[in-house]
Amino acid sequence: MTLVDGSQIAKILELVTGWVQVAGGSAANTAAGLASLGDRPVFVGSVAEDALGEGYERDLSAVGVRCELGRLRGSPPTGQCLVMVTADSGRTMATNLGAGVVIGPDAVERAEVASAAAVYIEGYVLDSPGTTDAVELAIEQARASGVLVALSLSDPFLVERHGEALKELADRVDLLFANEEEARRFTGAADLSASLDALERPGLMTAVTLGAQGAVLSDGSQRATVKAWSVGRVDDTTGAGDLFAAGVLHGLVHGASLEVAGRLGALAAAEIVSHLGAQPNASLKALAAENGLARPFS
Repeated sequence: MTLVDGSQIAKILELVTGWVQVAGGSAANTAAGLASLGDRPVFVGSVAEDALGEGYERDLSAVGVRCELGRLRGSPPTGQCLVMVTADSGRTMATNLGAGVVIGPDAVERAEVASAAAVYIEGYVLDSPGTTDAVELAIEQARASGVLVALSLSDPFLVERHGEALKELADRVDLLFANEEEARRFTGAADLSASLDALERPGLMTAVTLGAQGAVLSDGSQRATVKAWSVGRVDDTTGAGDLFAAGVLHGLVHGASLEVAGRLGALAAAEIVSHLGAQPNASLKALAAENGLARPFS
């Protein structure tokens, strides 16, 4: 993922045709996954008062995500992430954060954190200092109300850019998501086993994805290894980690074991990689039921 400006976005749009437009972003993808699983997620972010911003809220609302958005007048425009996918499912992401660089605490207030089951924060917020107050308020309100706080490390290069800030943030969460490379860079460990050991601390759950090898989840006292769900064809890996997080969060807040939560995450990730775009094409709730992963969990 590379951060670009508006002029670079315009050049890419001129060069490439056949775009599929989806209301996205890491946390928004997770919210869409939670909605597909039957939950009632609230997404907090910012858009501009432009056509793209109007479409963004409309599209997320259509899949069952309640939006609490700040609306910036004038420039910058609503943010865009152009994901270019090759025939072998390789990806290049060019992101213009646009209006997303500022999220006001008032949007967090409207989200009613105290009544939530969990608050999920994407590490990408550290690229935007204008989101700091909103993030701090969300954590403060969650902590005061006993709400689970989850954080995604988001991107290996983000870990390089904001290592110490991420560690300070991670010290205040209950659940940490990472892929294998992010976990290694975050801990400074030489291999997966050492990074898993380094991540463990009392009171922290971790979920580390391993691509086609599945994932490892831990609560500090036990570990659960889950296999990747079988996929006939991988078309686009965009959003795989985001949807894995949706499945795990859904499972944990509804009382599932680490293993069952991990299997839900693997199922959601498998659905998303089978097609272009980072929103589910099929009902994840129905898929979970078909595969013996429906609530209530035993």
